[in-house]
Amino acid sequence: MPQTGVAGLVHRIGTIPPVVRLSHDWRVIHQSSTFRLASGLLIALGLALTAMPATAAVRTNAVTAETAQDRSPVRLAADTAGASSAARRAAYLWAGRRITYRETLPAKWSWSLSTAIAKWNGAGGEMRFVRAIRPAKAQLTISYGNIGDAAGLATVGRTRHAFVRLSTRYSSADSLDAHNRVEVMMIFAHELGHVLGFQHSRTPCSLMGPVLDVEGCDMIPSQSPGYYRCRTINAGLLARFVRIYGGRAKLPASLCQIDTIPAPLTNVDFAGGEGSPVTISWGPPTAVPSGSRVRIRSWQSDECGPAPSWAGTMFAPVRDGVWQDPYIEEGSGCFSAQLVNRYGAGRSATTRMMGS
Repeated sequence: MPQTGVAGLVHRIGTIPPVVRLSHDWRVIHQSSTFRLASGLLIALGLALTAMPATAAVRTNAVTAETAQDRSPVRLAADTAGASSAARRAAYLWAGRRITYRETLPAKWSWSLSTAIAKWNGAGGEMRFVRAIRPAKAQLTISYGNIGDAAGLATVGRTRHAFVRLSTRYSSADSLDAHNRVEVMMIFAHELGHVLGFQHSRTPCSLMGPVLDVEGCDMIPSQSPGYYRCRTINAGLLARFVRIYGGRAKLPASLCQIDTIPAPLTNVDFAGGEGSPVTISWGPPTAVPSGSRVRIRSWQSDECGPAPSWAGTMFAPVRDGVWQDPYIEEGSGCFSAQLVNRYGAGRSATTRMMGS
């Protein structure tokens, strides 16, 4: 299949905070001859903080330098062009069954990148992303990029020197934060979709949709701490993927772990509770995921089942092997001990009625 001249065809993701929206027009104002250096800077800042133009003659919607920790939706700019005909779209498709890549990102984004790649590789299509044995020969480079206000940038379809870039602003983001982990994973998955040749979709909350909204699309359900919604590649996009590249679509489970879930606590023992503080002890495990801790919950009840949402919650270091209630409770109550990872996901809890 002949190469096509699409090296300059890229996609940008930008962030739009909930209050301030700036168009590139303010830069033109700043450069006007009617402004001198000192007053121009002050006025431009004032416009940046207060103005919200009704229209913006820009293509990217990449409009502010918000930090990566911002929880506002990530807007996907409508700055792809061409590929209007079936013949032109077909020219974007990759030949063979694999796209070799190299990446130069720090280890802190390994989960986000490897998960995004696994989403496409596990979707059932006959095109896969494979790490290049010889990095210099890789067809795709994944790296940080100083890409202005955009959060992500990618070439579209088959092209020489294909790339995916994550904004260097994410270099200061907390990669252990659940929101950031999932958001960056979704950015990578979205940009890899462009590399495969997919353009934007108008379907809300879809991978190639115009907005990436982790919170609004409930990608990390609050009722299931430590999990995110597995179906990153929505059914419509998945059907197109296997139709274009061959294979059979595979739908994943409903929820996936954000991090490894530790094994249940062993040798759990409860003591006290009758006029003395409740003490819970356990056998410290030999190995647990980093950030794991023991979650202690207590609540008043005549019988002990799953802990209610309003139960009191405390935490203890795993290695301590013991926790003691700082209070002496009157009457009976339920206590539970559960080893959870840093995101709050764990196996079954051990529960006991105390003080009865």
